[in-house]
Amino acid sequence: MKKYGLSVLVLVITVSLLCICLACGGKAGLGEEFSLSIGQTVTISGEDLAITFEEVSGDNRCASDVVCITAGEVLCLMKVVQGESSYNIELAQPGLYYDYSQESYENYKYTFKVEPYPESDKTISDDEYRMLLTVSK
Repeated sequence: MKKYGLSVLVLVITVSLLCICLACGGKAGLGEEFSLSIGQTVTISGEDLAITFEEVSGDNRCASDVVCITAGEVLCLMKVVQGESSYNIELAQPGLYYDYSQESYENYKYTFKVEPYPESDKTISDDEYRMLLTVSK
């Protein structure tokens, strides 16, 4: 019985550490999609490139369940560190657009989508936002 209890304890600790590591960000390769929440950082393997999802600086996308005159957009501030250089970029995704958007900066192409999409009766909190992102050359 002691052996079983120890195995369960080791499993719980391992899963907890894995969850903590995933919450802090991690690594991804070029062309590999990853998800970031606000405050998370990912390092692009082999590129000396780190990207942090800093904040949603504006979200005025037309809610999915209403009719709007304009589609609006969501703006996300990203901090990019490449070698010794650091710069901020703002990725903009138009409203009423459910596919991925693309922007290019400093020899990299960022293909991204911001989730969740707004609904008229729900407020999106900062901890709910996710940036689905792929970095390529």
